Amino acid sequence: MNGSCDSSYRVSLRRAALVGQLALAATFFLFVSANAGAPVILQIGTTDTLPGFHRGALPRYLALHMTEARLADWHFEPTADKGSAPDRVEWSFKLNPYAGGEVHTFVRPHMAERTFAAHRPITIEARLYLNGEYQTLVKHQAVIQGGPEDPDLAAAVASVTQDLLGPQGAFRAIDSGRGPAQGPR
Repeated sequence: MNGSCDSSYRVSLRRAALVGQLALAATFFLFVSANAGAPVILQIGTTDTLPGFHRGALPRYLALHMTEARLADWHFEPTADKGSAPDRVEWSFKLNPYAGGEVHTFVRPHMAERTFAAHRPITIEARLYLNGEYQTLVKHQAVIQGGPEDPDLAAAVASVTQDLLGPQGAFRAIDSGRGPAQGPR
């Protein structure tokens, strides 16, 4: 009789251990699922500004229009500190010369911000840093008018964001080990 009690005791211990393992696995799964769904917060900064913007206003503008790319894994917050956040996107803008050649004008900077009304070609660069380490860069050419009401600039910001962080973007390409989605950068 002692043997049957011993064997039922072992079965009970095994069941208890199995139930404990399942409970632990379920708890771990719920914890990982809750954290996996949380978006990564990226600080948005700039190395320079664009005509029509004050330096402090451009990161807010970029964060707003980056949100228009509708990327659930990412959340964007403007920052005034260039290069200090470990998880960040740094934007830079270069005014390209007109096709017919560049004409130099000498206008005070605050006047240039208000008088930039013609469409102008620019090069946009967005660099992604995670945990303080550089990840990838996306470059984009656009023709913009400038200022916060420019729909072409807003569309370019959303497009660059998609090319950088979207499902087919440069970060996903390096993250999954496949080459860049849009050729070498």
